[in-house]
Parts: sequence; structure tokens; C-alpha cells
Amino acid sequence: MIKVAVIEGGYSKEKAVSLKSAQTVFENLNRKKYSPTKVLIDEKEWTAYDNEGRYPIDKNDFSFTKNGAKNTFDVAFIVIHGSPGEDGKLQGYFDLIGIPYTTPSQMITALTFEKFHCNQFLKEFWM
Repeated sequence: MIKVAVIEGGYSKEKAVSLKSAQTVFENLNRKKYSPTKVLIDEKEWTAYDNEGRYPIDKNDFSFTKNGAKNTFDVAFIVIHGSPGEDGKLQGYFDLIGIPYTTPSQMITALTFEKFHCNQFLKEFWM
């Protein structure tokens, strides 16, 4: 069973959209292959949660403790609109601690998030 962190929230006004998108992902992951856990990341907290409670994320390894047992993730499914999900910040963090994720790389997300810089970069390829 692949343990998936479905990451929602964010630091922008798009947080509400992220919560809805994450709920859709969470509901539609195949439970025969995946064991999803919702993780909220916002200005106040990094928290895994389920119907039984909320569990602070240990940022050293992106784990949480529930009922005395340490829980880790095999993959991060980033569903944050805006920062830190679309600007490369979470991707850089996951690269550092060795957790794969479902978005493009840190470099690509950082570049495409900043439209002006992305357009300046792409001008090199236009004729």
C-alpha cells in the first residue's frame, strides 16, 4: 500500500480552492493501491488529520505520530494553489528530505510561477 500525503491549504487566497481540490483527490484515490492522509499546510500549522484527530507534522522528515506510532509517507500529492505548492518551495523541501511528489520539479514550478521571469526565459526560444 502506497502511503500518500494529500497536501492542501497554502498561504494565498486560493486556500479554499485547494481544500476543495484536495478533497476530490482524497475521495478518488484507489484505496486498493493507496492509503491517503490529508495534510494541511498553512500559515498556522503543518498538520496531518483524519476523523480521529490532528497530528503535528515533524518537518525534519515529514512524519507524524498517531497513537504512539510514527507515520511516514511514500509520496506527496501537492494540491496547494499558490505558495508554497506552485512556487517550488514544497518541491525543494521534499527534494531535501527525499520524498517524491506529483508536481514538476522545484526549478520548473518556481520558474512558471513567476510569469514575467518565465516569459523572459522563453523569449530565448522564440523566433
